[in-house]
Amino acid sequence: MKEFYNPIKITTKGIRVLVTGSTGYIGGRLIPRLLSNNLKVRVLVRDKEKIKHKSWFSQVEIFEGDLTKIESLDGLADGVDQAYYLIHSMSDSEDYIRLDRLVAENFVSLFKDIKQVIYLGGIAPEGDVVSDHLNSRLEVGRILRDNLPTTEFCAGPIIGSGSASFEMLRHLCEKLPVMVAPKWINHLVRPISIRDVLKYLILAIDKTPLCRMDIGSEPLTFKQMMLSYCDYRNLKRHIIPVPILAPGLAARWIGLVTPITNLLAVPIVKGIVNNIVGDTSCAKKLFPEIKILSFYDSIKSSFEKTKREFVETSWNKLDTHLGRKMFERRGRFEEVRILQTDSTDEALFQVIKRLGGKEGWLAWDFLWKLRKLSDRLIGGSKINDTDRDNLKKGDQFDCWKIEKYEENRKILLRMTLRSPGEAWLKLETIPHNKKTFLVITAVFEPKGIWGYLYWYSISPFHKFIFSDLARAVIIKAKNL
Repeated sequence: MKEFYNPIKITTKGIRVLVTGSTGYIGGRLIPRLLSNNLKVRVLVRDKEKIKHKSWFSQVEIFEGDLTKIESLDGLADGVDQAYYLIHSMSDSEDYIRLDRLVAENFVSLFKDIKQVIYLGGIAPEGDVVSDHLNSRLEVGRILRDNLPTTEFCAGPIIGSGSASFEMLRHLCEKLPVMVAPKWINHLVRPISIRDVLKYLILAIDKTPLCRMDIGSEPLTFKQMMLSYCDYRNLKRHIIPVPILAPGLAARWIGLVTPITNLLAVPIVKGIVNNIVGDTSCAKKLFPEIKILSFYDSIKSSFEKTKREFVETSWNKLDTHLGRKMFERRGRFEEVRILQTDSTDEALFQVIKRLGGKEGWLAWDFLWKLRKLSDRLIGGSKINDTDRDNLKKGDQFDCWKIEKYEENRKILLRMTLRSPGEAWLKLETIPHNKKTFLVITAVFEPKGIWGYLYWYSISPFHKFIFSDLARAVIIKAKNL
């Protein structure tokens, strides 16, 4: 699928850059930005199958190896000018600190002649470090700085669509009207937008190896972060700090009510047991061109990116596995149906264009009418349908509004009926090898606990409604 990002331009051209941690959240977003700057990119992975679905897979040099096994890395450093060190173990194993140290030491032994290493670490907390994971990140930074020309960026919670910190925040605020939280949610942290993290990482290529520097927006307590998120989403929440929730217990609670596993929740929670503020004066002096997003704008940016990706991307033939799939990601529920037919994409699309409206839906039409009637009874607007022969973005389409329209290819619809969240319906036709795939995607972004209850109550009916709709579209297209 297509990558979306604001271009960050640098003056350095033609060098070869190694990216470690390319399967991670940061690495996956960094690579297309490096490629857009005409840099040669080599990625280190243990198994290239894990990145085959990436849009940049064919544009990078792939080196399969394991930094814990130095014998597997012969030739990794050849021709590499700069490298990104984005590796950090999130294992619960008691051995992970030793493994982090071993990986850093192996890296150092391989890259004695490198011009610069760019490392993303964590801000050192005030007082004793409670988190072993953060302690390990700080140690890795020291190993790299002591042995190689290193620029180390130290960040707090990273806020971006799909980041662990943001998804934890999202699910806690959306699902829990009342939150009993540890008293240390009143400790200060320094969040930073993923957009700004990537700016620092990219622009560092133009700099000489610098130093260790903290990066981030103005400090907030974790409670203020939650309340700011709720303000953006217009959610009323009550947060009650109590002194008895230990970090381990709090992490397990987070693992229960959010998609964040205990593996990730434990280091995140222990990372805010102390004040983690740091000093960003060095970063401001060395990178004056970076205007840091506020935390509130970081939230806004995260939601806008998720929406833009969903609107612009389409299924392709690599994604077409027949059947029904359901999953939750980035705060949205998605339900996908893919069927195959001998009909042309033009024939399928002619049927799709006339769904609803005067001709009605081809399956379970009485339920669609009942849903529209109930909306009118609670004050919803009257539906004025559009001429189906001249559809375009912005038109009304039965109880939906067209957000994207590509003739004979795709219609993306956003529901205009009232609900505790936002709903979309994407209808696509994908020709492939004298066949055509019909892809119907129902998406719901819940708002608050009522949004989740709404989805769980209607999703069982989708199995029948959209499956029957897909089959009816295919049958009617064959008869055209």
